[in-house]
Amino acid sequence: MTQVNAPPTPRDRKILRELNELAERRGFVHHVADAASGRIVTTVLDRPPTPLSRAERLSRLGHPFDPSTFGPSYRLTPRVPYQASPLNWLTTYDADIARPDGDDLVWWSLPRDFIDPHDPPGLRAYFGEPPAETGRCVATLMFDGGSWQGLPGHVVVRAYGGSASASISVPFAGGSDHHTIDIVVASTPGNHVEVWADLKAGLHVVAFYSITLSRELVVFPGPF
Repeated sequence: MTQVNAPPTPRDRKILRELNELAERRGFVHHVADAASGRIVTTVLDRPPTPLSRAERLSRLGHPFDPSTFGPSYRLTPRVPYQASPLNWLTTYDADIARPDGDDLVWWSLPRDFIDPHDPPGLRAYFGEPPAETGRCVATLMFDGGSWQGLPGHVVVRAYGGSASASISVPFAGGSDHHTIDIVVASTPGNHVEVWADLKAGLHVVAFYSITLSRELVVFPGPF
């Protein structure tokens, strides 16, 4: 017998309409940050950031990154939130839509009068065996999203690899931009890496696509 899915509710149709509007991206934003200091640099772009430009901006944090940092890595998505070996997992909180048909994402739609709760919506990712060979990793989160007009919206990110970490307030200003967030996190031998992202008041619509964890590759000066 063929199973017929129930028609979407008016609320679901509204959120899906917002999702389609968000797909009409008006711009791209690249954020680079250091988990230890909390320092963040945000760059507004007219096209997606390339590995070369991402490495150059990460180098402004004090480490000469090689673009091949963004090669093989661990990757978690809403459709693939768990890997057994090494143990990596992703969980999301209070999403409005999880993995709609045809899209590997989760989706939040926050009201204009949203007040930050004690347990905010967002996500948590765990990487049991970090791939770092130099003591640092790069955690990359991919979002679409924006804030209500006239309100500053932020996603607060923390990345922990066994040493102290700071809360990083990532601005999601204006309309529906695509946000690439690259965070340098120190990986202490024998410790896992954990990343949290909390959605804060002022945000309107936010879609999350993936998180990756790559080992840091630095550029060594001089001829080879």
